[in-house]
Amino acid sequence: MLVGLDKRSENDIGRTDSIILANINTEAKTIKLVSFMRDMYVPIPGHGLNRINAAYSLGGPELLMKTLQQDFNIDVKYYVSIDFRAFQDLVDKLGGIDVEVKDYEVKEINKYIKEVNGSKATLLSGPGYQKLNGQQALSYSRIRKVGNGDFERTERQRRVLTILINKARNVSIFKIPDLASTVLNYIKTNIPTGKLMNLAYTVYRFGNTPVETIRIPADGMFENMRVKGMAVLVPDLEKNVVYLEKFLSSQGIAFSNLPSYMANNFHFNDKPIDNRGKVRNVIKIVIPKEDLTPTINEDETELEESIINPGSNNNVNNNSEVIVPSE
Repeated sequence: MLVGLDKRSENDIGRTDSIILANINTEAKTIKLVSFMRDMYVPIPGHGLNRINAAYSLGGPELLMKTLQQDFNIDVKYYVSIDFRAFQDLVDKLGGIDVEVKDYEVKEINKYIKEVNGSKATLLSGPGYQKLNGQQALSYSRIRKVGNGDFERTERQRRVLTILINKARNVSIFKIPDLASTVLNYIKTNIPTGKLMNLAYTVYRFGNTPVETIRIPADGMFENMRVKGMAVLVPDLEKNVVYLEKFLSSQGIAFSNLPSYMANNFHFNDKPIDNRGKVRNVIKIVIPKEDLTPTINEDETELEESIINPGSNNNVNNNSEVIVPSE
């Protein structure tokens, strides 16, 4: 699991600006990257429902890995995290990246460069195919208010990571130990140093094998909604798990049995949800009881932007229901 952190001070745990799963299959000789949209509204173990990027601030990389394991049925053992300034320095160490910058991206990129670097900012002069330094590459990866918003943003992040992987694969085999040591200076990880070195050699041996990428949630497998004033993406977990497993499988098929609570986890119904008898589209989410946090009763006038816990049901084993109203 690769995590990019919006971290502004040493004591700040940081917010997750990007969440990417990297899958390296030594038998099939494949490298696959999966972006997880940070605004996905999912169950977070021990903390109820929230945007997935809240998991890191609530419990660090361990809770974020546990969330991915629970909600997407994947076994995540290792993480790598890097903050903004470390990412900038690492890109500079690797000699920058070459990308096509579009007209509508230039202004936003420069805005983000100034936000992070202040008077030391090195701004873009215009669009076109060009080499970006660390400051510019970071900002290119972060912009989200132009083009196709956060969806295009995750595409940029996967593009940048793919370029960096390819640059690392093109170094001399004798420089791999130095490259791995350089990377370790800029990241935090639970990957043992020896295993990290083995991964570096493995990726090198793959040669020019293309890096494959996707995004979760996939098109047609989520709904845009507002919950408690937040704009969120509510995924169909069952469909996304199958889609993800097919992508990661070397045979292109899904093998696993879904956890029992995940079946029909997010599904849509039409039913009255307030005392005025107003019919609204709602989502019923079934999650384990132990993952529910106490709810606070909200005023009825705020019902349309609140999360409602109908209470426990002794006839339901190990599960509770939460109703999330949509707009």
